[in-house]
Amino acid sequence: MKVNVADQVSEYIKRLAPDSRKRLRRAIRLLEEEKGDIKALEDDLHGYYRVKVRSYRVIYAYRGTKRPGPPEIDILFCEYRSNVYEAFSAIAVTKFSM
Repeated sequence: MKVNVADQVSEYIKRLAPDSRKRLRRAIRLLEEEKGDIKALEDDLHGYYRVKVRSYRVIYAYRGTKRPGPPEIDILFCEYRSNVYEAFSAIAVTKFSM
């Protein structure tokens, strides 16, 4: 499965300490095999998923399930746990229409 990483995620990960950066990159690679601490989000974020990496959350969505070929994963947002859902909810309505 192909994984597409948004600019926000790449830039956020680059600013982190080496240990956190390594953990997040590994978690994103594992999503190719749909492995990790994955959970479907609910309510306003229905259709999105998160993968938990210690104190961080990576939010993603599947793309291409209705077209031929394997689905792709779009890694949309990454942030510290206490901020991620509120921050993503605020931008998801306008930026990521499902």
